[in-house]
Amino acid sequence: MPVSPRLSGTLMAYLVRLGVRPFLVTLGILLPALLLERLLRLFNLVATENVRAGSMLRIILDLVPHYLGLALPAAMFVGIYAVIARLSADHELDAMQNAGFSLGAISVPFMAIGVVFAIGGFFLYDELQPLARYAYRADFTAATSGNWNGVVPPGEIIHLAPGTVMTADQSHPGSGRLAGVLLDQHLADGTEKITTARSGRLLVARGGGRVEIWLDDARQFTRTPDGRLDVATTPSLATSRSFAATLARFRPRGNDEREMTWGELRRMRAMPDPRIPRRRLDGEISARLVRALSMALLPVLAVPFGVTAQRSGRQSGIVAGIVVLVLYYHLIQLAQSVGTAGLLDPRPLLWGVFALFAAFCFVAFRRASRRMGDGLLDRAIDMMAGLPARLRRIRSRQQASGTP
Repeated sequence: MPVSPRLSGTLMAYLVRLGVRPFLVTLGILLPALLLERLLRLFNLVATENVRAGSMLRIILDLVPHYLGLALPAAMFVGIYAVIARLSADHELDAMQNAGFSLGAISVPFMAIGVVFAIGGFFLYDELQPLARYAYRADFTAATSGNWNGVVPPGEIIHLAPGTVMTADQSHPGSGRLAGVLLDQHLADGTEKITTARSGRLLVARGGGRVEIWLDDARQFTRTPDGRLDVATTPSLATSRSFAATLARFRPRGNDEREMTWGELRRMRAMPDPRIPRRRLDGEISARLVRALSMALLPVLAVPFGVTAQRSGRQSGIVAGIVVLVLYYHLIQLAQSVGTAGLLDPRPLLWGVFALFAAFCFVAFRRASRRMGDGLLDRAIDMMAGLPARLRRIRSRQQASGTP
């Protein structure tokens, strides 16, 4: 049996270069699309809770690793599929086969990419996502805890510190600029100071320990405990107060297995009596391994789907492939949820789903390798194309026999 020649480095680089653009375009479209629903909620948070722009930006960045884990597999599938579909549609795939290259040899650079993505996926799922999930929960709690966050909503009374309230007709959250300012201070000795200003600026010290207020064209009314009233006008006035409304520290990381890294999960599972049930720990460990290893199988799935593009069209192959991926990842999530609920040991379910997916990928790849003109979807498409004729024949027989 003749041995297929190996691809040259130039040809491998050509194939990889063809897939870079569709991969980046898909990732650039899919990642923001996945973030969109959360972004809308965050924009509503800004409008209703007066969350600072910096806090919202941190929350968005915390979400990126989670949605990147969903977008990367789809982007890699589309990138490899686009290369094979283009080669198939332009008959370059036929030319390479006539030159003696098998489909397996042509797929070598994509298989190598899958291994690299699997290694990167392990780091993403086991290190970045747990830390980012905890950071998201901490930042979201800090932004929505109800404590004052350094923003002065127009017309609202803000309690800066015990005995000190403030309001402003206009405010700019980004720069801290204020207009139409009223500051009411009750000091410990019984003195009350009411300060008005045409404009000003409010700054919260780093760490939230103190708040600084700078007022322009200020007029200050001071009433002493003995009832004496003093009025003073100054072009500028600065005051600093303790910032009592500091945010409480968020709980320590590790109350949820999804916030723990790979090493932390393994160490907790080795404890005699872990605070998280072992089934949940087992499910989390296996689910992360399955997701990472699945990245290595995506080229095996994308190549046979791409082979069908010449006959079935590119759109149908992409849609069918994405449906398979969505179904697969939902089955992984379902199997993990069974373990989280404590119903069954999730490991056999998770690895069983992975084994079925791997078998499907390799059967599809083997079929495409042996029958280049008869890909995975071609028979299904032929059956769908002939379905109207079959239905008409069945209907004709029913009418001939008098069956309604």
